[in-house]
Amino acid sequence: MKMNERPLQQTQQAFCAWIRDPRSDLPAEFVTERMQVYRTLLFNNVSSFINLVYPIARTLLSETKWQSLLQDFFQNAQNQSPFYNDISLQFREYLDEQQHPILQEYPWLAELLQFEWLELYLDTVEIEEKTFSQTSAWQLNTHIWILVYQYPVYLWTMEHQDFEYSPSAVMVWRNHHDQVCVETLFPLFACLIEQLNQKALTKLELKQLIDTTLPDLSAPEVEQQLKLLSERLTELDLLYIPEQ
Repeated sequence: MKMNERPLQQTQQAFCAWIRDPRSDLPAEFVTERMQVYRTLLFNNVSSFINLVYPIARTLLSETKWQSLLQDFFQNAQNQSPFYNDISLQFREYLDEQQHPILQEYPWLAELLQFEWLELYLDTVEIEEKTFSQTSAWQLNTHIWILVYQYPVYLWTMEHQDFEYSPSAVMVWRNHHDQVCVETLFPLFACLIEQLNQKALTKLELKQLIDTTLPDLSAPEVEQQLKLLSERLTELDLLYIPEQ
């Protein structure tokens, strides 16, 4: 039995290698025409998962370049999951890990892929319901993702893009109606919300964070910033502050 295991493994490896790259050697027992049909089906299946998640990125690249990226990924990436959201994530991570030249050619592409994947993730992830403590601390109603972008990819659509370099911070979350929401943030608010994501914070702790981040602010200005943050988060139904 052990003598037959090695040839079987070699055959399986050759089969997989040819599926990835038809230029490799094909074992004689496989019919080339049938293998090509099988490879086409697999490639189209993987490609459809990726195309579904990155429609804007696909639109902004030429069809030749996009197909080249798909072929490169299909041939060289080591996929660990058959699920479409995992495959689309692995596609983005593969380009990052390989420092693919396409990311230098289009400096906004990595951010666009990240944001398009995040939209899928928020559509599908199970977000745990928050339990609130009866302290006087500020508590977020749901998890918020804080992101910093060099290009406004979070505003791009199939019809409109602005390629101007414009650094900004945004928060992204899924609301009670299961809609993915995006809001731009002042850098200070991004810092405070990121900390609130980790744990509930008292007003005093938030003031101390502001003092550390912007030490030149006066006490009234710190109070004003907290008031503005509270009003904005409350308006968006993201903040829970127990009655004092």
